[in-house]
Amino acid sequence: MKNFVLSALALAAIAVPGIASADTVADRQAAIALCRADIAAQANVDPAALEIDDIRVRATQIRVDFDLWQNGDLQNIRCEVSRGAELTVASITPALLAAAR
Repeated sequence: MKNFVLSALALAAIAVPGIASADTVADRQAAIALCRADIAAQANVDPAALEIDDIRVRATQIRVDFDLWQNGDLQNIRCEVSRGAELTVASITPALLAAAR
């Protein structure tokens, strides 16, 4: 049974190229850099102040959750990046432009 499960997982990794792709690592790093730059600009903070909390890679999307500590308060920020011909920020939650003004 254990061998069957491991074989099934290996086959699934081969059958789903978005998960097993070597580009996943590069896309992940690029998404983190893209999100970090966008959030830092909108929140008017140093990009190093954004700590990665969680990252999830899917075939069409990369979701990066950041923690931002400001004045003793923790703010959770989610950045969703669309994977296509190029990576683009799809959304940042909560909206930081409104909060910064």
